[in-house]
Amino acid sequence: MPLKGGNMANDCIQLLIMKEYQNLKMAEASNWDGVAYIGKRKHISYLAKIEQLQNPGVYFLLGNNNTTGEKTLYIGETENITNRLQTHSCDKKKEWFEDFIIFTSKKGDLNKAHVKYIEAVFIELAKENLTTINLDNSVTSHSKKDGKLQAFDLAKAEGFQEKMIFILNNLGLIDFVKTNKEKQEIKQKNIFYLPLTQNRIDKSGNIVTAKMVITENGYMVLKGSYVESEERAPSFKKHIYYKIRKKLENDNLFVKSDIEGLWITKEDIPFNSCSAAAATIKNRATNGRTEWKLSDGTTLNDYENNCNL
Repeated sequence: MPLKGGNMANDCIQLLIMKEYQNLKMAEASNWDGVAYIGKRKHISYLAKIEQLQNPGVYFLLGNNNTTGEKTLYIGETENITNRLQTHSCDKKKEWFEDFIIFTSKKGDLNKAHVKYIEAVFIELAKENLTTINLDNSVTSHSKKDGKLQAFDLAKAEGFQEKMIFILNNLGLIDFVKTNKEKQEIKQKNIFYLPLTQNRIDKSGNIVTAKMVITENGYMVLKGSYVESEERAPSFKKHIYYKIRKKLENDNLFVKSDIEGLWITKEDIPFNSCSAAAATIKNRATNGRTEWKLSDGTTLNDYENNCNL
């Protein structure tokens, strides 16, 4: 069916359930020579029967880390998809993964340089998506693109990667943040404000706030937003959003401001939930749907219910 995504408003995704392989899924998009296979550990034994999966490709492993209990992602590339997935399934360090997503070319015309480039791009995107994805630390060695692709190959790799994001996002598999260019376009949309506790005032006499915009995949707290530095309620440590807050602190996403008790966000930060964004800002549990407001006082809840997107 037609699905919207970036400049692909007329694109379609076809999803095939392969009953002969215990319901392994295959996905294709219009105007694309690629194909995706979506499955679980039990499906790995069937991969050798699919000729396309003897070729180079990029893959994602998903599961809950046995140590931390957090959702974890591994991104990889390989010249032989079947062999690499079988190796991972026997690796004790990868016992945490339960699901996989594989991307390859139907024509087999992706080469090692293409998939290495695409892998590096997705690792960078995953590192940006700090609030929704915990990247497995064993993939850091390929985090920078080498820039050796010629113009034609670069265009092919970037076009393939764009379709991959389209499928991942629209099938609800993994939400990747927008590119820097798209982030700038997002900032031109309606901005929602969140006043800090006790309505702090800056040097200009204005109430300090955090700023947030709606994105295609959720919400984005904008760079330069004020953040409460101290926990406002002891019970917040037991809240689901406390881990997100601490992760952002540990990743040094906040810097001290010139106002005591407040920090400032160093960069744009994506969230799946408006309440997660609000809780992170106020350092306590809070209802983001009613606390985020436009400059005219319209709440986020009223704005979205009125379909003014």
